[in-house]
Amino acid sequence: MDAAEAAMLCLIAVIGHLMALFWLSVEDYEVDLSRDRIYNLPIKDPQVRRELKNSLHTPLHALMLMVFLLFGLFDNRSIAGFFGSLLLTAVWAEIWHYSSHRAFHLKSLHWIHAEHHRSRLSSPFTALSFSFWEKFIFDLGILGALAAVDQFVMPLNFFGIATWFALYLVINSYGHANYEIRSENFMKVKGKYITSTVYHALHHSRYTGNYGLGTRFLDRLFGTEWPDSEAVFERVVVEKEPLTSLKETVAEPDGS
Repeated sequence: MDAAEAAMLCLIAVIGHLMALFWLSVEDYEVDLSRDRIYNLPIKDPQVRRELKNSLHTPLHALMLMVFLLFGLFDNRSIAGFFGSLLLTAVWAEIWHYSSHRAFHLKSLHWIHAEHHRSRLSSPFTALSFSFWEKFIFDLGILGALAAVDQFVMPLNFFGIATWFALYLVINSYGHANYEIRSENFMKVKGKYITSTVYHALHHSRYTGNYGLGTRFLDRLFGTEWPDSEAVFERVVVEKEPLTSLKETVAEPDGS
């Protein structure tokens, strides 16, 4: 392992916590980014303490990636390999997250995911609050599949894979915040395909639906998207009216 690889592993081990602290500071100091509150409800201190404790599992992905690296995997260092590995990781992570996430909501497997859902009102540290087994299964599912590709299909680039983890930790942190940072125009184009903070907040508050990680494609394909997702975004971001209870729904524009 060289210095660049070690530095990248250190980065993805800590960046989740750094970003969670950043987004919490944004809210605490009422920076303009946090102007569009999703739920007008407080996050209580016991939740914060529990999430901080659970976040100790977060560097597991860096440790697991280091093990794969030490075994000689992901040794491609070409530019094409970097971007190809980054794209492949992003696509597979989306598929794996959706399928494992839905499986964790089955009664027989929900014990794996239950700790994450104790936070019905999500915060930036909710993005780091998982049981050990959920974190382990999620990371192993991604890295195990990529290792198989690396061994039997084509060599993959460590830095491309590690870059996806870094971006995931950055985006997932504000993706669990209780405020929306995207503009009113987001839903006109990008929001038709990409998830928002509002989108995932509905999953936490309602406990099911909106299972997607970064895109809406699989939720739409399998009919698991909350039909008022866009209406809630409109209310929060355009009308500047946060929801007042976790069970609240918003009528769609056609009145349905």
